[in-house]
Amino acid sequence: MEAMEISAKQVMELRQASGMPMMQCKKALLEAEGDFEKAMETLRKLGLKTAEKRQGRATGEGLLSVRISDDGKTGTMVQVLCETEPVKNTPKFVEFVERLADVAAERRLDSLEAALATDFGGGETAESTLRSLVGLIGENMQIGGIARFAVTGEGVVGAYIHNDQKQGALVALTGKADADTAKEVCQHIVFAKPGVLNRDEVPADEVERELTFLREQIAEDETMKNKPAQAVEGIVRGRLEKNFFGQRVLNEQGWYREDSKKVTKVLEERGCSIQAFRHFAPGA
Repeated sequence: MEAMEISAKQVMELRQASGMPMMQCKKALLEAEGDFEKAMETLRKLGLKTAEKRQGRATGEGLLSVRISDDGKTGTMVQVLCETEPVKNTPKFVEFVERLADVAAERRLDSLEAALATDFGGGETAESTLRSLVGLIGENMQIGGIARFAVTGEGVVGAYIHNDQKQGALVALTGKADADTAKEVCQHIVFAKPGVLNRDEVPADEVERELTFLREQIAEDETMKNKPAQAVEGIVRGRLEKNFFGQRVLNEQGWYREDSKKVTKVLEERGCSIQAFRHFAPGA
């Protein structure tokens, strides 16, 4: 039986539609006996299988994209992760990230689950579209996170994306805030990497573990042996304030441009406060 002829035009059309390599497109068309839709389905399944194989591989790179409304009252930031820096600069990866940001802003998406399930057209979700991209490029990729903030009355939503394009922050400020202050707060967040806004958000068991560690640490310090118990406990509490809450709690961190002042004090002087924030970085 004579092999079916597949034209270069057919292969090119399938490649443009699927984004898959030329040889895979030609093979899919041969197997489908020239049927375009069957070949597309074959490539889609191939992409899904490749995505499954890539799951679990470390994603230490990625891109952030942000959309801030014209009035500065709402903002959305999305994070898409990949394995290597060259991949995050490929046109198809960038295109996916930018489209996700557009869709997320338009549809007011505010959770990872909503982002994964959102309609990306052609019967595909954002998640299935990304899995197909994994099959094309051959690296593990994930929608790492999404945040959406809105303020009413006085205040702004602002953002900052570091020059490596994979670290950034989104913040909502209330009061007499402006875009420049919001950007500065976001730069501080990227620099200082806080975990929570206020100390009451830190789980009580984490605080107790830290106290236990500090007490054990001091008990092993010979210079502390003869100090009164009350003085030792005071030292423990002081270290808890400075090295635990002062490192993890955004409002209690030293301002990145003036460490002697706490973040909350700097913003108080500017007539505003932080309503919410989100720090983005691979692994954060």
